[in-house]
Amino acid sequence: MRLCRFSYEDSVRSGVVVGDGVRPLGDLLPRLAANAAAGDMRAVLEGGPGLLDALRAALAADGGAAIPLDAVRLLAPIANPSKIICSWVNYLNPAMAKLPDSPIFFSKYDSAIIGDGEAIRLPRAGSDIVVEPEMTVVIGKPGREISEADAMAHVGGYTIVNDVTAFSHRLQILVGATGPYMMAKTFDTFAPMGPWLTTADEIADPHALEVRQYLNGELRTHANTSGAVFRIPALISYLSNFFELRPGDIILTGSPPPDSGKPDFLTEGDEVRIEIEGLGVLRNPVVAAA
Repeated sequence: MRLCRFSYEDSVRSGVVVGDGVRPLGDLLPRLAANAAAGDMRAVLEGGPGLLDALRAALAADGGAAIPLDAVRLLAPIANPSKIICSWVNYLNPAMAKLPDSPIFFSKYDSAIIGDGEAIRLPRAGSDIVVEPEMTVVIGKPGREISEADAMAHVGGYTIVNDVTAFSHRLQILVGATGPYMMAKTFDTFAPMGPWLTTADEIADPHALEVRQYLNGELRTHANTSGAVFRIPALISYLSNFFELRPGDIILTGSPPPDSGKPDFLTEGDEVRIEIEGLGVLRNPVVAAA
């Protein structure tokens, strides 16, 4: 299923995308009415596989009319994750002197989240803004100290996140050290997410998905998730040794390098489009700071 959050008639709701329309979850399962009406996707994930199975059964049995997709505004599928965890240096890159021995992570704040079609704002406090297309895992089942063998059972689904970054605030620029720096990563609007959450059962192999990123219609990155150094089970297992992973937590799995080997710096008026096989298309215009 393609689960979504959307705005319609001045209210935010949760739904499932069916063809060219959206069915509100509260219409399909009355027990979800309160959470669905509030657009709370975490509550849906917390219901576990049983709730998702009930949704599938309700869809199969219910022939009700859907709201046309062009009549709604899709929002980021997860608005309030307890954690936004981002993988750093997780794709093979000719510029890397050596591969890391274990995964490396940084975080973003949820104030950076925007949805499909919303604008990336170029901040006054940062410059040299680049985009990083990332297949993203959404946790569906809580757990600590999860083994790699059990890790995929904790995946609720997948979405696309654009890990927007201000190169002006990388540690390499500021102090000459190599590594991620949160302030470069978490300006407002620096985590476009969407267009929806594709449930895990829809993706046979998340490590074999085509990734394409376009800038103003020109293909700039074409890669495959098979290029990740650390795969999803390794990421989940490693992280769960430090803290509990909870439904709705999102884990960005890293970005492949651009085809040219050099990043493109965004300017006002640009449009970024990211396509990941099976997960949809995420589009965001670029605007100057208000």
